[in-house]
Amino acid sequence: MTHTAVAAAGRGVSNQCARTDSNDEVFAMKRILLADDHPVVRTGLRSVLAHVPEWAIVGEAADAAQLEDLLLLHPCELVITDLSMPFGQRPDGVRMLADIRRNHPRVRLLVVTSFSNPVVLRAVARLGVDGILEKTCALAVLTDAVSTVLAGGRFYSGDLAQRLKASATGTRALSAKESEVVRLMAHGLSIKQIADIHRRTVSTISRQKGAAMKRLNLKSDYELMLYAKSIGLSPSGS
Repeated sequence: MTHTAVAAAGRGVSNQCARTDSNDEVFAMKRILLADDHPVVRTGLRSVLAHVPEWAIVGEAADAAQLEDLLLLHPCELVITDLSMPFGQRPDGVRMLADIRRNHPRVRLLVVTSFSNPVVLRAVARLGVDGILEKTCALAVLTDAVSTVLAGGRFYSGDLAQRLKASATGTRALSAKESEVVRLMAHGLSIKQIADIHRRTVSTISRQKGAAMKRLNLKSDYELMLYAKSIGLSPSGS
């Protein structure tokens, strides 16, 4: 996990949003921001997207705070972002996506994630994101996803759409807020750190953690971490 984040404008990308070919035909460039806390992932995304001349990477972010700053500096049509970037100064996850949707309603959102927990992914889908792409997909699928989303459609990789339609099973399913607390704890954040990031009291976060453990009939933090890994809420669980 990269703790030192660097936001940078895409290589060789100007603020122009159109180009002219030899026949003087003007093609609207689609401006894209990338966000992921792993540099190698951003490099992979950029290399795939670079094959489409009508798409321009206008910035890259390594956490939620950088992404919000870039959105203010670089107008764009699409944000491609990881769901989990927990080591920044602003909340990641569902809270980050909700803030982007509220503050930049015209920007289309494609979430690329390694998380498989259906509660979290349903919460993401309910925010009205335009696509969810699992990191287990082939890189070639990314081009299809971006094309679909930029054309105004929705894209869910693999059988994800069917899985999202499935209802939560039994009383053991966590709420979205409980899942967020467990997810951040699985990344090594303390209760106080989670409270600070989400601007909640320590008692509120502790209560959500306790509710999750009670719902799951777990007795220790170790059991909670094992649960997070088993359902795809921890970094190593997918």
